Amino acid sequence: MNQRFKNRVCIVTGAGSGIGRATAHLLAAEGGIVAVNDVRDLPAEATAQSIRDAGGEAFAVAGDVSDFDQVQANLAVVLERCGHVDVLVNNAGLFDIGPAESVTPERWRRSMAVNLDGSFYWAQAVATGSMIARRSGRIVNVSSPAGLAAIPNNIGYVASKHAVVGLTRSLAVEWGRHGIGVNALCPGVTESEMVQGFRAADPAMFADRLKRIPVGRSAQPEEQAEAIAFLASAQASYVNGLIMSVDGGMHALFAGYSLQVDAPAVPVSP
Repeated sequence: MNQRFKNRVCIVTGAGSGIGRATAHLLAAEGGIVAVNDVRDLPAEATAQSIRDAGGEAFAVAGDVSDFDQVQANLAVVLERCGHVDVLVNNAGLFDIGPAESVTPERWRRSMAVNLDGSFYWAQAVATGSMIARRSGRIVNVSSPAGLAAIPNNIGYVASKHAVVGLTRSLAVEWGRHGIGVNALCPGVTESEMVQGFRAADPAMFADRLKRIPVGRSAQPEEQAEAIAFLASAQASYVNGLIMSVDGGMHALFAGYSLQVDAPAVPVSP
C-alpha cells in the first residue's frame, strides 16, 4: 500500500466510529502514527487496538473536543509521545434534530461547542503547539453539505457546520504563510452512527435525501476517508482553503429537484 503518511503523526477526532474510524485506519495503513480521539474511552481504544492488530501504530487519547482543557491535555500526551503533529483531522461532530422554535439554549450551545469550538480548539492547539514552529502541517475539518445549504429541522447542525466552513477559510488565509494547509470535507450521506440516527428519527426525509443523490446510494466511510487522506497528504501541498464536496453529486442537482432518471423524454419540435 502507498506510504504517504510514513512516520507522520496524525490526530483524528471522533475516531471511535464511522468516517473517523475509517480515516484513522487508512492513515495508519499508509504508515501514519495515529492518535485516536473520541469522547468515549472504549471506542477510542477499540479503534487504536484494531489498527495495532492490523500492523499499524496507534494509541488512544480520549477526550471531549468541546473542552479546551481536555484538548490541551490530549495534545500534551501526543507531543510527549511523538514530539510533533503533522496532520489533524477534525471529525468529531454532533447531530441534533428538531424545529428551530423548539431548540433550547443548552442544545444550541452543545451543537456549537462540539462542531465548531472543538474544531477551533484542536486546530489552534496543534498550530501553536507544533505546526507553526515547524512551518508544516495539514488540517482537515469535516463539515457537511449542511455547511453549504440549509436542511430543515437541523438549525444547530446547519449553523455550526456553516461556521466550520468559515473557520476553514479563515485559518487557511492566516496560516498558509506558516506552511499549514487547512481544508474542509463536506461528506454526503455516509453510513455511520450519526446517519443511522438520522434515518431512524426521520425515515421519510432520509428516503427523500437518497432520491437526490445522482449515484443512487449513500457512501461508505472508507470512501470519505480516501478524500480526507488526499487533503491531508503531500499530494495536496498546494491545496489550501478548499471546501470539497464528496456527496455522490448531490450538490450538483438543481435545488428543489429529485432525480427522475426513468422519466420519458419529451419530444422537442425543431
